[in-house]
Amino acid sequence: MMPLYSMNLPILLVWFLDGFGWAWVPPHRSVGECLLTPKLSPCNARSRRPLFLSANDTSAPQVQGKVLVLGGTGFVGRRVVDLLEQREIPFVATSTTDRSGAVSLDMTRDDASQTLLDLCERNGVSAIVSTVGSIFTDRDYETNSATGRVAAAAFASKDENSMPKCVFIGNSRRVRNVCNAIPSLNDYARGKEESERLIEDTFGRKAFLIRPTSFIHGGDEFKLNPPRVPKGIGEIIEALLGLYPVQALAEALPDVLGVALEAPVNVDAVALAIVNVATGLCHNTVMETREDIIMAASQRPAIGASMPSHMDKRRDELKQILSRHAKEHTPEENFEMLEELERLKPIPMRPTDDPLLNGRWDFCFDVEPDVGTGFIKDLFEGNGPAWARRIVDFRGVHMEIGDGQTRIQLVVSVAAFGRDLRLILHTSLSPAPRNPNGTMFMEKFEGIDVNGFRLPYPNAWKKSRYLEFSYLDDGFAIARGAGGEPHFLLRG
Repeated sequence: MMPLYSMNLPILLVWFLDGFGWAWVPPHRSVGECLLTPKLSPCNARSRRPLFLSANDTSAPQVQGKVLVLGGTGFVGRRVVDLLEQREIPFVATSTTDRSGAVSLDMTRDDASQTLLDLCERNGVSAIVSTVGSIFTDRDYETNSATGRVAAAAFASKDENSMPKCVFIGNSRRVRNVCNAIPSLNDYARGKEESERLIEDTFGRKAFLIRPTSFIHGGDEFKLNPPRVPKGIGEIIEALLGLYPVQALAEALPDVLGVALEAPVNVDAVALAIVNVATGLCHNTVMETREDIIMAASQRPAIGASMPSHMDKRRDELKQILSRHAKEHTPEENFEMLEELERLKPIPMRPTDDPLLNGRWDFCFDVEPDVGTGFIKDLFEGNGPAWARRIVDFRGVHMEIGDGQTRIQLVVSVAAFGRDLRLILHTSLSPAPRNPNGTMFMEKFEGIDVNGFRLPYPNAWKKSRYLEFSYLDDGFAIARGAGGEPHFLLRG
C-alpha cells in the first residue's frame, strides 16, 4: 500500500490530517494479520515460508529459555501462543484451568507465587508474559493485581540478573484517571496500577509495560462483558480516531472525553509487540502509545553480516521482481517479498546517518497491497471512472528527502476541475530515541502548500509519528510508517 496522502485528493487531505500514518490496510486483512500470517512465496511456490523465520534460522532472535505465558488461553494470550508456535519458540502457557493443554495456574491462589517460581525454574524461563486480567467482575482488583503480587513474592529474594523479563499489559495514565472516576472501574484500575508498580520494583530494567491508550479490538465477536469489538468494526474506529484533528481534540479535552476519542489498537499488534519484547527483538521498556505498540510489533529479524552469496543473489532477484514484475503477483505475495527483502538488508545500514536516503523517491504503486492504491493507480493509467477524472486528474506524485535526512516534501501534481494544482506536504525528520539500529525517525508534520500558498492549520496538528526506513540501498528503500506496514520506494 502507499501512504494515504497519495491516493486521491480527499485522502491526500486525510494524510494532512493523519501524518505519515500509512495505516490504510486491505479490507480483508488487518495490520496484525499482514504481519502474522504466513504467505506463499512466488519464488518458492511449492512450500510455505513463514513470515518470521524459525528459531533455527540465523535471522531468528536467539531465545535463551522458554517464554511463560500467563493467561495463555485468553483474548491476547492465545494470540501470543500462536505467534510463539509459528516462530518455533519454546513456551509454557497457563490458564485458570488446564484447557487447551495449558498448565493450570490460578494467580489469585495463595500458593500461586511458589507455583510460578517452580514453573520458571523447572522450564528455564527467560521471559514471563502476563495477559491475565478482568473487567466488570467482582474480583477485578484481585485478578488485575495478581501478576504483580505473585511475581513480587516469587522473585523477592532473587538477583535482577538471574530473573526473567516480565511483560505486562497495563493501561495509560489517562485511562487510569477515567477508571478512577467511574466507581465500577475503580478496582480494575487499582489492580492494574498495583501490578505495574510491583513489577517495576521487582524486575527493574527487566520490566516491560505495554499501556494501550484505548481498548484492544479483534476477533469476530461483539461482547459487552468482557468488552469485545470485532476486527472489522475496530479497524474502522481505529482509522477514524487516528486522524490528527481527532487526536488533537482528544488531547485538549478532559480525560473522560479525551479517552473516548483515543484510537484503539488491534489485538494482533499487541501480541506481536509482546512476543518481540519477550524474544529480544524490541527493547522498549514502556510503550505509552498506539504507535509505540505498532512499531514494536513491526520489528523483524535480519540475516546479519555474514550473508552467504546466494543471499546477495536473492536480494537482487527480489528487487527485480518488485520493481518490474509486481503486477504478475498477488498483493499478498508482494507483501511477503517486501518482508523478505527487509531481512536481507545491507549490513551495515543506518538511514539516520546515511546520505543515500536523500534525494527523490517514487512510490511503486504495483507493489502496495491496498484498495486505495489500486484506485489511484487506475487514475494514473486512465482506467478510473470518468466522473472521477473530471474532478481530479492525477499527474504525478513523489517524495523528496533532503537537508541531511531532516526534511521530507511530498509533491503531488493534480488537475482539479481543470485547474492545475501542485500540493507540497512538508514534514521534518529527526532520529528517534532508543534507536540502536539507526533505522527509526520521528516525523513531524510541518505544513502544506497549494500552488505556493501555505494553508493555515492549528499548531496542535504539528505532531510527531514514527517513520522507519527498514531497507536502503542506492536504488531502493522500504519504509514503515505508524501503521506498521512496508512500502516500496524507487530512486527517482
